[in-house]
Amino acid sequence: MEIEWKDEILYKDLVKWGDRLKKEAPFFKKILEDMSKENARILDVSCGTGFHLVMLSKWGFSGIGVDISEQNVDEAVKLAKESSVQERAKFILGDILEIEKAVEGERFDFVYCIGNTLSIFSAEERNIIIQQLINALNPGGKILLQVVNYLSHSNDDVWYYNPNLKRSSNGSLNFHIRMMEWKERNQKVTMYVHNILQASKDSEDFKLGKKKTEFFVLRKDDFKKYQINEKLEVTFLGDYYWNEFDEEKSNDLVVIIDKIV
Repeated sequence: MEIEWKDEILYKDLVKWGDRLKKEAPFFKKILEDMSKENARILDVSCGTGFHLVMLSKWGFSGIGVDISEQNVDEAVKLAKESSVQERAKFILGDILEIEKAVEGERFDFVYCIGNTLSIFSAEERNIIIQQLINALNPGGKILLQVVNYLSHSNDDVWYYNPNLKRSSNGSLNFHIRMMEWKERNQKVTMYVHNILQASKDSEDFKLGKKKTEFFVLRKDDFKKYQINEKLEVTFLGDYYWNEFDEEKSNDLVVIIDKIV
């Protein structure tokens, strides 16, 4: 049996949140070390199911997460309640292309959009999004952006990410794999995700889920324009370990934009 894999199900199945947050937490602690937990306001753009903002709220920060998926927002609200941070972590529906409207003109001290979200949008759309994030930032605040550096695979025709096989306590079997290939060499890639689900060890019925998503290839040069603005300071990294960005080797392109007082 073949089914279409919904975005929310795909997102939940692909991300191993415990491992991911353990890896990223030290980076967030470093970038936030000079911010007041009592006074700083945080904006999580395209927040998904809210794990990052909930993590920051556990540390004492407060803010808003915005996502276009009603199911993601519902899951994020649920997670905040389960983590007893619902007073500090609020989640709302909103379009990333109209983020200023979604937050009703509020200003923030730390704004982040991570998880390769920006790679879904065209150059014109990205410019609209990032300018709104800059507008929403208080002087002295920081913006964190992260996308996958597909250029590190320039010599590959096809490559794979993190095949995963898991048998749950109730006996169900879940396998997924991500396959990437160039749609337009060094310009655009297509991700194919395939999932096989067996309801129980004894079941002879396997469900095949599939999802296809296209991403633009973002470069360091796409963000250099913000260096021209004398009120902004831009830093480029290749990962969450503060290593310099290398177009041929880095797995990620991480951009930090400081708004100078």
